[in-house]
Amino acid sequence: MKTDELEKYMIIKAMKRVLYFPNKAFSVRGLAREMGISVGSAKSALDFMAGTKIVKLSVVGRTYQYRADLESVLCRQWKVVFNLEEIRNSGIMHIPENENVFSVLLYGSFAKGTNDEKSDVDVLYVAHKMPKERAGAPRFEREVNVSWITLDNWKKKAREDKVFYESVIYDSIVLYGQRPVVV
Repeated sequence: MKTDELEKYMIIKAMKRVLYFPNKAFSVRGLAREMGISVGSAKSALDFMAGTKIVKLSVVGRTYQYRADLESVLCRQWKVVFNLEEIRNSGIMHIPENENVFSVLLYGSFAKGTNDEKSDVDVLYVAHKMPKERAGAPRFEREVNVSWITLDNWKKKAREDKVFYESVIYDSIVLYGQRPVVV
């Protein structure tokens, strides 16, 4: 799948733009201008998003303002889809065959769909043993926090830092391998 394959559909392209900036209010004409699309296409996309509760609509004078509704589960799930597309295109999910990686987990706001344009990306590599050369932060427009931990240390972390462990286990997305549940 090409980098912009999802963006060939105008509604999805507009949705991606609005959800990338969840704190910004968009008007129909403003979105049309930013994206270089017709006012009719922008209105159609924003009406669809408002109808499905992906955005909140507020009226300021004679201007209709649309803003991403991060309280909506549908909004957050679309953000996760766009986030995963961004991750796939960054190379984070590429694991060399000779690595001892058990799993790669995306966690934090990026995995929950609550991120904004300033959010960083949190990635946890769990390995059978620590590799000599670890994957660093991949090419990405955002700051990427890459953490490495061995399975033994992960088990220890599960006992000692239950809050972090449960947060990662319950709210992460497995990008590679299996979810490292400690029993």
